[in-house]
Amino acid sequence: MAKVLVVDDEMEVRDYLATTLQEEGFDVSAVEDGDGIIESLKRFTPDIILLDYKMPKVSGVDVIRFLKAHQEYNSIPIIMVTGIDGEDEKVQALELGADDYIVKPFMPRELGARIKAVLRRSQESLKEVENVSAHGININLRSHKASIGEKELSLTLTEFKILAELIRKKGQVLSRDDLRQSALGNLNVSDRTIDVHMASLRKKISDRSRLVQTVRGVGYRMADEKR
Repeated sequence: MAKVLVVDDEMEVRDYLATTLQEEGFDVSAVEDGDGIIESLKRFTPDIILLDYKMPKVSGVDVIRFLKAHQEYNSIPIIMVTGIDGEDEKVQALELGADDYIVKPFMPRELGARIKAVLRRSQESLKEVENVSAHGININLRSHKASIGEKELSLTLTEFKILAELIRKKGQVLSRDDLRQSALGNLNVSDRTIDVHMASLRKKISDRSRLVQTVRGVGYRMADEKR
């Protein structure tokens, strides 16, 4: 039975989420704000955290920053569950390390399915090889570091995930939908958002940017090393 920690300042929402998830077969604990999460983590080790975006005192994004900065918590998957439907907020949460973003209202079965999907991706990532590379670009999937030779690249989380996916599947064309799923948790952002991330990534990998090829009308690919 997967353990879910719900963090939301509205009692009605906490109770609804707890009841819904218990009916879906999850073991649930709930706290009312970001201040309470640390004590809760000492008593209840969750497999996943459902986190509201806008809370008094400590916001959801501040909670993500805290969790990702501490080794004992940084591998716990996080889903933002919030009424805020702005693309900027979605991208910010995912850049900081959230694994998915669900906008209220939602159907209970959808929530359960999204939780299971994030848990499945998290478990699969633990089975991945630690390092992948292509054309002298090296990716460490455990530490989330990328480098070219001795130079470490300063990538956002989304850029890192895009680059890792391109390298893992070098030679294959990845559509923007493929990249949305692998780098943005299947978040419904515009194609333009994907293109902006790609343009920024190309600048950061400098003279190797030509190896990230645009396939017009389809998507992107990392050139195969045999080419």
